[in-house]
Amino acid sequence: MDMRGNGNRRGKWLQIVALLGMAAALWGCGNGGDAASTATGSASQSSTAVSKSAFVSLVPSGDGGLIIQGNNMNGVAGIALTINYDSSVLAAPTVTQGGLVAGSVMATNTQYAGTIKLAIVSNTALSGNGEIAAVSFATVNGTGNASLASVELIDGSGAAVP
Repeated sequence: MDMRGNGNRRGKWLQIVALLGMAAALWGCGNGGDAASTATGSASQSSTAVSKSAFVSLVPSGDGGLIIQGNNMNGVAGIALTINYDSSVLAAPTVTQGGLVAGSVMATNTQYAGTIKLAIVSNTALSGNGEIAAVSFATVNGTGNASLASVELIDGSGAAVP
């Protein structure tokens, strides 16, 4: 009996379960607390969340926006992250999918001022470095603070990437 088909279905099932879990976390957890008390970085500085192999950076784009950069993303098939920003300076964020995750399913939640939640799941593992997403703000009144509050990376089987 050929088990490859079952393995592929199992992998797809795990990816769907992971996406549903990320989506539940994305929309079911409110705004994640008081953004003013948890924002620690600055839009003029990089903020990085690091694992042993892959990591995500938050880099200013120069126009008041942010680039979410993925580095050494080999084997990563799912990303869930939260960005906190200073809502007294930055408002109405828009998130655009980047080239590194082109073709992936992306869900965002910008409903709560001061917080952006993002979840991405891919059918195939990502590879290398690149832009995960770009964040622009409709209102930029000076230099605002922004930081990565949390980053979770998973592989194709739904296991955490160390």
